[in-house]
Amino acid sequence: MYEVDINGSKKWILILYNISKNHYVGLPVYSEEIENSIFIKSINKYAVLSEISDYNRTSIKRCIYLKGKVLKITKKEMDKIFLKSKDYFLDYVKNNTKNDSDGIAYNKWCKEKIELINKKDKNITTLKVGAICWVELGYNVGNELRKLRPVVLWRSSANKEMWTVIPLTSKHKGDKYYFHYDLENEKLGTIRIENLINISSKRIKEPYFIKNKIATITKKDNDEILKRIKKYYAFDKIKIGSKRTNKKQINEKVLT
Repeated sequence: MYEVDINGSKKWILILYNISKNHYVGLPVYSEEIENSIFIKSINKYAVLSEISDYNRTSIKRCIYLKGKVLKITKKEMDKIFLKSKDYFLDYVKNNTKNDSDGIAYNKWCKEKIELINKKDKNITTLKVGAICWVELGYNVGNELRKLRPVVLWRSSANKEMWTVIPLTSKHKGDKYYFHYDLENEKLGTIRIENLINISSKRIKEPYFIKNKIATITKKDNDEILKRIKKYYAFDKIKIGSKRTNKKQINEKVLT
């Protein structure tokens, strides 16, 4: 048990686990029963499941002691909190997703994400740089890329458990944005440098096949992609028409 100070308001919290050495997840405890709370006998307090939150180390002011000993709950009580918390979050998701295709898509992704976490990566050593694969990006926030998409495997970690990938469109875009590139093979789409991301190999579902062969990028594709990455992330000087532009101009102009 710890005392925290949030904007001048002090309360006791029970730490459940740590995110890092400076960030923790916990829930407040109160002397009286309130909604979504459960009674913790060892500390004679009520823990509020709906208020599980992240806490910064700087907000934690002191550890709570009782008769010279750190005040803490039993393992059985901690197990109870974890179980009840799971029930609470499942009910929250159920009650806060719509009864439509979007709601189903989110709930489906929750199930699939658990399956991905538990997935055994048996063939990751066969994955090759430059190959195109289908990856499961899931249900993301706002306008972030989501669902099943083709990507180019660009770089990998030494053990191939993490990959830097570049998503593709389904067809050639044919636009003039410098951070887009139409792959040489017309049956493949357009590289989207602005969506380059790092993913777990567990998200890689299967290879992208063309005429029963795994699709790959060409050397020209590789060189052109590399140039565009350099422009996009290193703010290298780029040519727009007959003009040269610098970093400041890049940020000010829409490149078409």
